[in-house]
Amino acid sequence: MIVKVQVKPLEGIVLNGEEISLNCSREAVEEILGRPEQWKNSYYYYNNELRFDFNNNNELEFIEFLAGHDSRLQPEIYGICPFLVAADEVYTILSEHNNGEIDDSENGYSYGFLETSIGIFRQNIPEDIIEMEQEAKESGEPLTREEYEDEMKKANYWATFGLGVEGYYK
Repeated sequence: MIVKVQVKPLEGIVLNGEEISLNCSREAVEEILGRPEQWKNSYYYYNNELRFDFNNNNELEFIEFLAGHDSRLQPEIYGICPFLVAADEVYTILSEHNNGEIDDSENGYSYGFLETSIGIFRQNIPEDIIEMEQEAKESGEPLTREEYEDEMKKANYWATFGLGVEGYYK
């Protein structure tokens, strides 16, 4: 079952009708979602599909959706689910709403939208998969059609989506 999670840039998320605000306490997150899996300064929920990072004052500073296209949790922002819409289209929509500087220093693998504190990431871009396919052919072990399509799917959609407090990506 897919769970849509409303994303409110610079504010937080609404999950199952419950609002989780950026800058809220660890206790507030636990009160809403229950006991987390924990590693260092992060809480994990939904089989590690959702991560919450806290600052040194134990205030929520970053929320990240980690499971991409096949995730049970689907963030929804500006009328789209960014894991289910082609990467280039998501970039365009997020850019239009950012109204300012975008950190594009990772050349298509990730972007930080500095005004809205939204970040997106993918491990590969389509050009990588084309190169991977060529190298596999040259090595005598070409990718199967299924492997190629799976890799292209990963490259054509974002793998993670995050939102942070104001200035998080600056």
